[in-house]
Amino acid sequence: MATESNTLSEDRIGGYRIIRVIHPGATSIVMEVVQDGTEKRFALKQLLASRGEDSDERKAFGHEAMIGMELRHPNLVRVHEYNRDPVQPWFTMDFFAGYHLKLPIARPSVYPMPKAQLHRIIEQAAAGLAYMHDKGWTHRDVKPENIIASKSGEVKVIDYALAMKPIGGLRKLFGGKVPRQGTPSYISPEQIRCESPAPSADIYSFGITCYELACGRPPFRANSLQELLNKHLQERPLPLTTHNKLVTQEYNDLVLKMIMKKPADRLASLHEFLTRFRSVRIFQDDPAPTAVAGGPY
Repeated sequence: MATESNTLSEDRIGGYRIIRVIHPGATSIVMEVVQDGTEKRFALKQLLASRGEDSDERKAFGHEAMIGMELRHPNLVRVHEYNRDPVQPWFTMDFFAGYHLKLPIARPSVYPMPKAQLHRIIEQAAAGLAYMHDKGWTHRDVKPENIIASKSGEVKVIDYALAMKPIGGLRKLFGGKVPRQGTPSYISPEQIRCESPAPSADIYSFGITCYELACGRPPFRANSLQELLNKHLQERPLPLTTHNKLVTQEYNDLVLKMIMKKPADRLASLHEFLTRFRSVRIFQDDPAPTAVAGGPY
């Protein structure tokens, strides 16, 4: 549902009571809110007033909201209401109590890696992304920070700000270009080259994410942005077993297949990943794969 009006006070936005700030960002703020009447909890994302006059920022914000309203999958965060306020537009989305997957990597003493649930977490994230691809969208910013897991191991993929469909038709004919966007540690070679969006880019970024979740570090590190981008373009990653000897050979091989330099050399789809992954153990001391339940995809 999209609306035009907005009622804002110190502790209210529209028909919602603000409970707390979840994440104060550089361009927007995310809050936990409760809807009047229903008492349902949502996350509400609002563009900062300092960014509201920037037409590009407003367009990108609306783009994210509309994609979130279109996509409906248990492992993708869903947008419920989009308010096109002329000063500070906002939208509500699923409230999902959890933490992003970078926290167990960056702060393991505070957020221990959910090793026993990791197989299920990766499977759910892949299922959500596979659904996005089936609907024609490429996420273009797959990374641990954009995968949220609850304490029970339920997962939502978030943040559709960079999502795009392939460039085609008149846009391609008249030289439509894709900006170089993405997070440097996870960006695919084709994104670096500003090529048309395709699921293969997400497969690469998801492979980098799977590498980091098992090893505690991404495959490439560098002292400068250009050096890091060059590594994505040219350098062969070390086996995962170099960094973590408990990683199984089958998981090592599957992840390395996802992060091949050429898209044609990678897995064909995340559906293929899911089919293969469900028979793979991540770590040598993991239970047999048959003990891991499958999910929708």
